Amino acid sequence: GRDKPSLSVWPSHVIPQGQNVTFRCYCHGDYYIFKFYKEHGDPIPQIHGKTFSRKLDLGPVTPAYAGAYRCYCVNYRYHDANSTNSDPVKIIISGLYKKPSLSALMGPVVISGENMTLSCVSDLQFHMFHLSREGVPQGRGLPAVQSHSGAFHSNFHLGPVAQAGNYSCYGSFKNSSYMWSTPSDPLYISVTDNHSKLHILIGISDPERQEVTYLEFDQMIFKQNLTTRNSQIPKEFSTDPSVYM
Repeated sequence: GRDKPSLSVWPSHVIPQGQNVTFRCYCHGDYYIFKFYKEHGDPIPQIHGKTFSRKLDLGPVTPAYAGAYRCYCVNYRYHDANSTNSDPVKIIISGLYKKPSLSALMGPVVISGENMTLSCVSDLQFHMFHLSREGVPQGRGLPAVQSHSGAFHSNFHLGPVAQAGNYSCYGSFKNSSYMWSTPSDPLYISVTDNHSKLHILIGISDPERQEVTYLEFDQMIFKQNLTTRNSQIPKEFSTDPSVYM
């Protein structure tokens, strides 16, 4: 049969320069060996014209390894009885340029069901920015936009099904979509349920009267308005003494 094999990669599709990557080509039927090739660019000497069984370890990787790969299976008795090609697997080499920075525009805590925006910024003129969660790319990259300050940025909108975890972003240049920068420092995003509130207590002291006035707010007020109006200040304060300790 001419069953199409499946190709997988470990530990990730995004490999830091100088690290190793492992490919596995899963063949069906009477196929016991496979061949492996890179779709475009110069061939990789480690794989060009060679056959492999079970898995293939490549590395340490350089920018020349970036690109899309496929495998096909070969019958060990009849080398001209090949399977069809697998679907392509993209390998991205990171660590090639200075890292951008990643921040959460409204803070790193999001209430479940609400939206969150992460901003990736760099002073390098990147063409695209890419977001990852726990090392796994999240969707397609976004075009970089130049701000009034001269920096380049993209805003990634998460939600209303944002997942908690460590997020990072990368930059890439035009015509080099498989070559990414060093990742930004990780930003941990936490997701809380709708009922959780962050209570904030502000104490205003008056030395002349020897008294302290306490104002108590919660997270919901500040999420709706950056500037709190007088009508939103609670008219009654907690009678629990522990609140003021």
